Amino acid sequence: MIPRARVYKGGKIVIPAFLRKKLNLKEGEEVIFEIQENSLVMTSLKHTLHKARQTIKRYHVTDQDSGEHLTTNQEEVINHE
Repeated sequence: MIPRARVYKGGKIVIPAFLRKKLNLKEGEEVIFEIQENSLVMTSLKHTLHKARQTIKRYHVTDQDSGEHLTTNQEEVINHE
C-alpha cells in the first residue's frame, strides 16, 4: 500500500512514522522541497549537505596539490616557449 497523508490547515502534512524512521528525520529537522516532473520531492537538509560535502571532497584540491599543480603548469608553459 502506498503511504498517504492529508494536507491540513496552513499546509501542514504529517509524515508517516515509518518514513520518518527510515529517513532518520528528527523533530525540528529542516527539509528541502523540489518539484520534479509534477511530483513533490522532500529531502532532509542534513542528507543534502552530506551529499554536497562528498562531491566537494571528490573534486577538492588541497593547498599542497594546487601548489604542485601550478608548478607543473608553469614548467609546461616555459617548455612550450
